[in-house]
Amino acid sequence: MPNTDTVESRPITAATMATISSGGLQALLRRVGIKTPVPLFPSADTQNSPMAIYLSYLAEILVQLTECAPQVAYESIQWPNELGDLVVVIPRLGIKDVSPNVLAVDLKKRFPASLLFDHPFDDGINLRVLFRPNTLARVLLPYILDRGPLYGKDLSARHHELDAIDNGRKKIVVEFSSPNIGMEFDGAHLRSTIIGAYIACQYESMGWDVVRINFLGDWGKHIGLLAAGWSRFSSEDLFEVDPLRHLLDVYAKINELFKPEQDAAKNLRAQGRDNSEIESYGIFAEKDAFFKKMEDGDPDALALWKRFRHVCVTHYTDLYARLNITFDDYSGESEVSHDTIAEVESILKEKSVYRDSEGAWIIDFEKHGSKGLGICIARYRNGTTSYLLRDIAAVLERSRKYSFDNMIYVVSAKQRSHFQRLFRALELMDHADLAHRLRHVSFGNVQGFWPKHGTGVLLGDIFDQCRTAVQKFLEADEGKKFQGGESKTLDNLSATALMAQDLSIKRHGNLTFDTTKMAIADGYTGLSLQHWFAKLSLKLHGATVNWGGLEGADYSIFEEEEYADVLRLLAQFPGIVKSSFRSLESSIILTYLFHLTHLLSTVWNEEEEDLDQNLTQLAFYETVRQVMDNGMKIIGLAPSALA
Repeated sequence: MPNTDTVESRPITAATMATISSGGLQALLRRVGIKTPVPLFPSADTQNSPMAIYLSYLAEILVQLTECAPQVAYESIQWPNELGDLVVVIPRLGIKDVSPNVLAVDLKKRFPASLLFDHPFDDGINLRVLFRPNTLARVLLPYILDRGPLYGKDLSARHHELDAIDNGRKKIVVEFSSPNIGMEFDGAHLRSTIIGAYIACQYESMGWDVVRINFLGDWGKHIGLLAAGWSRFSSEDLFEVDPLRHLLDVYAKINELFKPEQDAAKNLRAQGRDNSEIESYGIFAEKDAFFKKMEDGDPDALALWKRFRHVCVTHYTDLYARLNITFDDYSGESEVSHDTIAEVESILKEKSVYRDSEGAWIIDFEKHGSKGLGICIARYRNGTTSYLLRDIAAVLERSRKYSFDNMIYVVSAKQRSHFQRLFRALELMDHADLAHRLRHVSFGNVQGFWPKHGTGVLLGDIFDQCRTAVQKFLEADEGKKFQGGESKTLDNLSATALMAQDLSIKRHGNLTFDTTKMAIADGYTGLSLQHWFAKLSLKLHGATVNWGGLEGADYSIFEEEEYADVLRLLAQFPGIVKSSFRSLESSIILTYLFHLTHLLSTVWNEEEEDLDQNLTQLAFYETVRQVMDNGMKIIGLAPSALA
């Protein structure tokens, strides 16, 4: 197989876009032999989903046979779990005085001949309907080819506002990844990065204007601790060679020195005793003093902090690029203004939510009816701000800056209580409308990480482990599935392998990080998807087609069950995407793509020749390639094809 690389353009001539318009779609159906217009149903999105065309015609038949209300007929139809392409759930028709099994038999007998449907069969209570493969191919192939990269996406008016700017698209802010400066890039950050990138791509596919934010942990007492370590353990030479690793090493060393003080303070708290004396000297006092200097605007403290921040943003940007992930804004806690924080505190005091407690300012959530959220410090005794206070202020600033319709935080389930407090605090400030536009999308734990060095894991370590495993696979493969070991190709295959392992499981499941399982091209892996996408691109490479010839082409090949099964799956793609969007579960789309490649393997013929002479088969392979391309991009993967 030839070298692979990321591509954007389609390999063959584009279609005429005829079916994009309602009139063009009707013209296609007339050419197929269907003379009656597509029946109109409020929930039938025939411009985005070919299944909606079939549902509409089937619902109209049910209305004619039962005289039930049109919407009742439409809503009685669903996707089957097993037999059939569509199933009519007879009880949903609401026909009185007739048992469902009797009605099913009656409808089967009176079901009219149709170019769209084979004669249905009943299972005792439901009516099961199969599509006629020949007609399905004549409708589906041009439908997908016309839409190309838009197939599966929902660009309908429901995601637009007529009086809004930016073409009226609704706007969503997605905050994800968000590593802490000087600390390790752990499994929670990895999953946040991968799942967040998927969610951003998914919303874009549904027509939203998406703002991707990486909210760096670049402000707080941990920066003070890092500064305390820097004064003891820093090395300009090591910092120059590998700044992220050196900062992590410094942080690990100072944290080890700090641990006895932390343990002593924790023991006093557990005994209900005051620990303020311990916090007034040693590393406790040193880190708090440095952070206080940062908040007070001390030039030397800010200069060191800016140096840390700059090098982290620069290196993380490069690392994210290797995963094909970009951000619109590398913001951070440091960018939350003092004025907005003062505004938050003023409102909290005005609403009697904020009170002094031994020099610290706290929010007592229990007192205000939020059981389980406890008491939370917003401003510490030395005057420095807490993460919660900065996060509340950040919400107000983002709302004003972006005027978003929704905002999603992609963060581990372990931080659920923080977001409950954040949302509740906004409600107590009379910002319930804003709080209701926020959502915490959580996920499970990660197992199987092992650090490159003893001090912890960095994103570069994670990626390098995957890259090494994929490179070993490619060397052992000897060009059977992939050829070429260019850096860009290898990076993209490695990114796909890494991301697909996470995207293939449910969000709340625990991810087992295993490079041996991700670096194989058989089974349900990212490399398997790339392998099949490359095979399709190779088969189509150089083919030029006038799709206008499809109308008179030979469709007999689709009478074969294996080809018909692939067509049925292709028709379901827009519904699969919507299902994934509703639950924000990438595994729905990825499982679909794995199923598609499995069915494709049943019709694949490596020795096929003169593909240009078989227009319908060429169109078939192109539609499969297009659906794979669209599906992979919607979940944040970058398809690789011919170099």
